[in-house]
Amino acid sequence: MDHKEAQDRFADNLRKIRKEKNFTQEQLAEVIGKSTEHISFLERGERSPSFEIIVDLADALDIEISHLMDIDYKRHSGDLNQILSVTPVDNSAAGVVKESFSSLAERKSDLDRFEAALAGIREMQHLANEYGIRDILQDNGGKVLQVLILLGLRISPGREGNDAVDDDGNEYELKTINRSLNRNAGVTTHHHLNKDILTKYRAVKAWFISVYEGIELIEIYRVETVILEPLFKIWEERIAIHGALNNPKIPMRSYVHKGEIVYPVNLPKQGKLE
Repeated sequence: MDHKEAQDRFADNLRKIRKEKNFTQEQLAEVIGKSTEHISFLERGERSPSFEIIVDLADALDIEISHLMDIDYKRHSGDLNQILSVTPVDNSAAGVVKESFSSLAERKSDLDRFEAALAGIREMQHLANEYGIRDILQDNGGKVLQVLILLGLRISPGREGNDAVDDDGNEYELKTINRSLNRNAGVTTHHHLNKDILTKYRAVKAWFISVYEGIELIEIYRVETVILEPLFKIWEERIAIHGALNNPKIPMRSYVHKGEIVYPVNLPKQGKLE
């Protein structure tokens, strides 16, 4: 199977599955953060999908990637390399690693630097404990701590559905996104989004979505739930038909950018720093 045949097969399969899942091209585009034209190009076989798009489409349609690709390499003489256009690795050209990548002196220097940095991390963890974060090295803990301090919030107990609370007991959903990894990526939600989680998403006072470039905070959006309600309705319909959804995305352009930028322009009252 050549590239064109594989691309056409993907296009036909995507169109068929999208219709089976009761998605319009516009709805599918919104969920994965792309334009309707982009979906149309894919379904006509006029554009090849990136790996990121394939993963996002599979998540949005709640199917396995293999089902979306519809490629059975066994039908093609078992030559998976040919299908994926991967040149086999010649192991004979690989040399045996006889020594470590760094000398003992270099490793000692790196260890000293690590220990010095770890002292700062420990101090940050002490601060994080005050905000309800038990491990700043997991689940974007350090980034969440920064956002909590800026917004004047605390982690809410349990962290299932509602991430943070203010001094008045109002609950908020906190999300971070690293745009250096994928500038077109949407905001991740929940790996098993069901009716109960969706109800919690609707009940929060607002969503705070923080955009990072690597480890540098660029901006924070406050997104009211009313802005997300059209997307919630789409998810609700899909849950009713297919059951729990696997991490549906919130498109930045269609939804998040409709919110208010509260950092660095203006901070909300409960977190305003003098």
